[in-house]
This record gives sequence, C-alpha cells and structure tokens, in this order.
Amino acid sequence: MDKESKIVKLKSDEKCSICTCGKSKNLPYCDNEHKKLNEEKGTSYKSLKIIPKSDVELKLYCSNWDSESS
Repeated sequence: MDKESKIVKLKSDEKCSICTCGKSKNLPYCDNEHKKLNEEKGTSYKSLKIIPKSDVELKLYCSNWDSESS
C-alpha cells in the first residue's frame, strides 16, 4: 500500500465523512478543518459522505492528503 492511501472499514448504514481538503488531523476522516480553510482561502471543500449498504473495507486516496499529515 502506498503511503497516502488509507484503509477504512465501514459498517452497513453508518455514515462516514471523509476528508477532501487534506487538513484533517484525523485522516482519512473529516474533522471539519475544511470550514476554516474555505474561509481563509476562499475554497469550497466539503467532506465526502459515505453510507455503505453493507459492511465494507475501502482503500481510499485523495491527492490533497499529505503523507506528513497522517
């Protein structure tokens, strides 16, 4: 697995918010740091919401995730 990819195990019907801005202190999960970033930089980041229909394991990657942040 490459450094930037993250494995997450999700439970059926439980909502999960994934970071897209790369500023979360709990990657790959969103901690709402995008709101501060959007205000400071005029960007429009939002978290990616996932609600799986069954238990699943996903390998996730975002080009904004810095390997030093994880």
